[in-house]
Parts: sequence; C-alpha cells; structure tokens
Amino acid sequence: MKRNLMMGLLLAMAGMLSVSAQDAVSVIRKHYAEAQQKVAEYEKAEKGEGSVFPQYFEVNIVQNLPGTGPHHNRVRMYYYENDNEDWQPGEPMLTRSLQFVTVKYNFAAREFYEEYLYDEKGNIEFVYCRDADMDDVGGEYRLYFKNGKLFRALVSILNPETEKYEQKYSGAAMPKKYEGQYEGRVYGIDKYKHLFDELDRDTFH
Repeated sequence: MKRNLMMGLLLAMAGMLSVSAQDAVSVIRKHYAEAQQKVAEYEKAEKGEGSVFPQYFEVNIVQNLPGTGPHHNRVRMYYYENDNEDWQPGEPMLTRSLQFVTVKYNFAAREFYEEYLYDEKGNIEFVYCRDADMDDVGGEYRLYFKNGKLFRALVSILNPETEKYEQKYSGAAMPKKYEGQYEGRVYGIDKYKHLFDELDRDTFH
C-alpha cells in the first residue's frame, strides 16, 4: 500500500515537472518569435522597405588561419531598450540589455551558425547551434534554460542521404557524447554578454 502511494506521488511530481518544463518552453518560444520578428523587420528596413530603423551591434572578424585559410566571423547583437526609470543627471536616459545574438563563422569549408536568446533581465533562455564535425557530419543543438540552468536539450543529426536533420536525443541534460558542443555554447553565453556590455559602454544613449 505504502509502495503504491509512493509511486503515485513520484508519478504526480514527474507530471508536474513535465508541465512546468512545457510552460517554460512555451514562454521561451514566444520570446524567440519576438526576437525573430525584430530581425525580420530590421532586414526588411535595410532593403529600403518598412519604417523601422534597424538598431544592433555588429562585429566582423576576418583572418587567414594556418591550415584552414580564410576565416570569417560575424556577430550581430540585438538588444532591449528601455527608459532609465532611476535616471539622474549625467546618467544615460535609456538602458540597454542584450536580447538576441546571431553568430556566423567558418573553418575552411565548414560553416557554423549560432543563436543566443536572453530575457530582459539578462538571463539566458535558449541556445541554438548548427555545426559540422571533422567528418562533416552536421548537427543541430537546441538548449533550453531556466534560471541559468539547462532543463531541456534536443539533438538532431543530418542524414546525408535525405539531407534532413533527424532527432537523436531529447532530455533534461546533454549526453556525454555531445558535451563538447554543449561546453562551447555555454562559453558563448557569457562571452557575448561581455562583448555587448563593452560595446554598449562606448555608444551613445
């Protein structure tokens, strides 16, 4: 009897955690859609269409790397902009915080792409990356975060025959097999925040 009761409680708790995770994913997807809409509006404006003026920080790196040749890295950082409610004379009237980052780069012929989504408090919510290993096997990785901790990871691998990505893993933690990709993306979370803060410090508010 006690064992059945304990099993019932554990199943109920698991169900509650699952619902909580689904709710968090729904919120993140909403924020992601808002960021994508901003990107689309800015791209449209850069073509001379629409009335929105594009605002973002962009860093371009061009190198000639030994063994792999020309290397291009473009980082584009979109941001939230709010009135400074605690404004004092001599302080900026607007405050900015990082919202969304896109990163495109290459090593030789292999191309990589990454996205980082942050909430208005600067907490990471979502990371996406598309890359290829040394055997040119393409992978897609989607990482969902809550309170700075990973709570869902999705891994898809490119099928060279169909040229489509097929999901290989879905769970609450990144498997050891893909730890390298995970660690590289986690490093990027703070790296791009620091880069944004340094650029923001030297721009007009």
